[in-house]
Amino acid sequence: MKRRVVVALRPVSPVERLLKVGASLCRRMDAELEVLADPTRPDWAAIESRLDAMENEGVTCRLTPAPGLDARHVVEHARRHECVASVVVGRPAAWAGEGADPWARLECPLVAASDHPDLPKEQ
Repeated sequence: MKRRVVVALRPVSPVERLLKVGASLCRRMDAELEVLADPTRPDWAAIESRLDAMENEGVTCRLTPAPGLDARHVVEHARRHECVASVVVGRPAAWAGEGADPWARLECPLVAASDHPDLPKEQ
């Protein structure tokens, strides 16, 4: 079973930044990339195109529809798939409206891809 890096996209997530971080992790860990996103996103086709380009660059990708995506859904998805080696999100605190610590049950590393002080804050 091949390892997998999951990138979870909220409607306001910095998509390109998260995909770059996810692809970089995949290359280092020899893993596949799975993107969870709500299929009603207006940029769904652009995400598909970007993943196709990443495939051409050697990263195995899949886009998984996740209607109403929230932290609980991401954590449960990761727990159901033992091959998930890491979860990438923009700013973990931006999901905080969903409870005290929605990531507490996550059994793999959580990567915050946009918490760097030089990057705009994800709301």
